[in-house]
Amino acid sequence: MHLSFKTRLSLWHTVSIALILAVAAFVSDWTLARLVRGQVDSALLGLAEREIAAIEQAPDEPLRIHEAPPRTARPAFDRLDKFVQITSLDGSPVARSTTLGTARLPLTPGTSERVRRGEIVYETVEDFGDEPIRIASVPLSVGSARYAIQVAGSLDDARAVVRAARWLVLGIALAILTAVAATGSLLTRRALRPIDHIVTRARRIGESNLSERLPHPGAPDEIGRLVETLNDMLNRIERGFEVQRHFTADASHELMSPLSRMRAELEITLRRPRATTEYEEALRSCLEEVERLSSLTEELLSLARLEIGEGRETSAGPTLLLPLVEQLLRRLEDQARRQHITVVLEAGPPVEVKASAGAVSVAIANVLENALKFCGPGGRVTVTLSREGADAVVAVADTGPGLSADELPLVFERFHRGNMPRSTGTPGVGLGLAICRAFVERQGGRVSVTSTPGQGTTFVLRFPLSSEAAHIVA
Repeated sequence: MHLSFKTRLSLWHTVSIALILAVAAFVSDWTLARLVRGQVDSALLGLAEREIAAIEQAPDEPLRIHEAPPRTARPAFDRLDKFVQITSLDGSPVARSTTLGTARLPLTPGTSERVRRGEIVYETVEDFGDEPIRIASVPLSVGSARYAIQVAGSLDDARAVVRAARWLVLGIALAILTAVAATGSLLTRRALRPIDHIVTRARRIGESNLSERLPHPGAPDEIGRLVETLNDMLNRIERGFEVQRHFTADASHELMSPLSRMRAELEITLRRPRATTEYEEALRSCLEEVERLSSLTEELLSLARLEIGEGRETSAGPTLLLPLVEQLLRRLEDQARRQHITVVLEAGPPVEVKASAGAVSVAIANVLENALKFCGPGGRVTVTLSREGADAVVAVADTGPGLSADELPLVFERFHRGNMPRSTGTPGVGLGLAICRAFVERQGGRVSVTSTPGQGTTFVLRFPLSSEAAHIVA
């Protein structure tokens, strides 16, 4: 049977209180029993000491029990329910109180031996007549003779007090447990009622109304922090859905555009017989669109792999930046030469970063290709390698037209190409910088961009230095 959290919480609370009360009742019972027995023992010992004092005052008189004579003294209430006996250490009674009648108190060999050594011995006899009794055996010396004064009292009253106390403690414990269980159940329901409201409200929030938020209780307590955390999570989910919607819409548009152009090109070509050269031109046009689709598909797959964590390599360096950047620049030499763009590398001391070589290569290559694409003929691209604190910095600056302030926040968004590339027909699908940022951030780095319209754009990639390089810098 599955119990609700409120029921389980109430049960655990009740069980915990029951265990506490059980321990408290056990300790109270044990303590009360010891106190009552101590009172009984103290009374027996006091009577024995008074009897010894009376004997010592008249050492020449025969041994006897000093019971108060009738009509000559106040009633001796402390002797009415006590049995007093003077016994030799071999167990033979010498004198007995009238309350004993013809009975005699037992003196075991073990008790006799302990009294002989001067000890005071307390014993409980369960079957003396019809009642249990408590016996105190105290050593007595009269001249050279050794005796034991035994004083006994009934335990019925003491045990009755203990039993009554047990029932009283049990009743109080049950009353407390019942009250605690009822109060705990009420408080649990009241404490968890806001969570029930949160659950009910959260169940109403779906994909169609992700903009709704859970109502804040107003207090900065645990419930308030829970609501804040859930609302933050809803914000992230909403942003994720919005990004996914935009991504799907943009990807669909980017995929449909070349397909539509290919379809139109093929339909126009097939409307009537044409010369071989016209067919070749149509096929070349379709081939260009196919290549664009292949490039777009590859970049989409790269982003998908990054989203599921496959883009981050398990090996995280160390990687030397200078040889990697030099290799990338050599690979782009032909493109820069065709566009009459000057590429300058400014590098300081060798820098090692804690990042995978593949991820660093893809990120820097995308930024370099972007700079060459938008720098314009006769422009200049400057690549600077440096250190700043615990970071290695790769700065790629171009002398292109730059970006407006409105475009800067959108540079790293998927499929964002800006107004200028779209108007000039510059090839690309707007995924290179998004992939660059994903690779850099997954390697523990950061990427930023600054731009001045008409003067150029600078991309700055920061990677964490390897432990050896960071130690040298420190």
